Amino acid sequence: MWAAGVILYILLCGFPPFRSPERDQEELFNIIQLGRFEFLAPYWDSISDAAKDLVSRLLVVDPKKRYTAHQVLQHPWLEAAGKTSRANLQKEVPPSSEDHFRS
Repeated sequence: MWAAGVILYILLCGFPPFRSPERDQEELFNIIQLGRFEFLAPYWDSISDAAKDLVSRLLVVDPKKRYTAHQVLQHPWLEAAGKTSRANLQKEVPPSSEDHFRS
């Protein structure tokens, strides 16, 4: 679930959650082991609090305190996303692109 948190962080803002200001690998490993990350402005300003909450619950160093897959699926951010995105994706494919998807 830790890796899912890292990937979610990257997908939401475009860069990894852990970085060393001095670009020092040993320092980076220490930052990761401590689980130190931030939601940096302006990159996170438009991201919902619910999304930030889910990321925070996944990037917990102690696996016993970290969210499980079951808890992630019950998180309000995912539940809300599932209720609002019921679009039929097949209708969203432009007619000119349909030939590329047929065998």
